[in-house]
Amino acid sequence: MKSVAIDANVIVRYLTGDDRAQSPAATALFRAASAGRVSLIIPTTILQETVYVLETFYAGTPATIAPKLMSLLSLTGVTCPDARWVLDGIQWYRAKNADFGDALLCAYARHHDCEVNTFDKELIKKFTEVTATEPAGPKGK
Repeated sequence: MKSVAIDANVIVRYLTGDDRAQSPAATALFRAASAGRVSLIIPTTILQETVYVLETFYAGTPATIAPKLMSLLSLTGVTCPDARWVLDGIQWYRAKNADFGDALLCAYARHHDCEVNTFDKELIKKFTEVTATEPAGPKGK
């Protein structure tokens, strides 16, 4: 079976159905995956780009976007190589009404047992599931 990495614009056309030519082609691709004719791969960076487009150009919110992403990743023939922690990031994105990049970063840190360093005080407050702190400055200054 052929594996195909898909771009955010294919996902957006599939989710929104807003283009008369491209949306049916995107839908056909997802149907081919469901039928076992192709394996679709969605890299984490493409999920982040998809969220950006849906928030920026379609006025999406975590409450409207997250369920679409969860459904997308549960489709037969669709995989995300980082699904083990990305799914948690999507859930945090919605539950905390958080920035998607912040949610992914914290989900990654939790699953890989590492800390987060950030200057983003809101992230530090919002993601108590991980140890998030500001980077320490040089000693003695």
